[in-house]
Amino acid sequence: MAKTAELKIPADIEFRVIGNAFGLLIASAGLLAGSMVRERSFDYWLDDIVPLVIVLWLLFRLFRNLLSTVTLYRDAPPIHRTRSAATAISPEQVIMGQIPARTVPTPEQVVEEVARRIDAKKAESEKKNKFMN
Repeated sequence: MAKTAELKIPADIEFRVIGNAFGLLIASAGLLAGSMVRERSFDYWLDDIVPLVIVLWLLFRLFRNLLSTVTLYRDAPPIHRTRSAATAISPEQVIMGQIPARTVPTPEQVVEEVARRIDAKKAESEKKNKFMN
């Protein structure tokens, strides 16, 4: 009898894929800063052996995790979303939720208001001066 192999997929597979993708990006940046790219020759591969090994290792891990992720989501049951019934909103609720319109004062109204406040401050300061004397 043949044994069936059980595929073990970790619970945080999406985070592993993202982590390996970013690691591959950083390792590729190290490889691009290496001697092979600077000298434009594969003869300098031994100088860049560490970034090459890291890139190949992370590429392998990313490929393996991507396959695991595809397998996980391929075998997963489809998610059926039910449409929620839209609630009816009455016009009164719409009117209550609106911001009331503000009228912008004209320049004449602004000048009148400022003059009125200045007169009020003068009258108030005159009263204070009468009480002080």
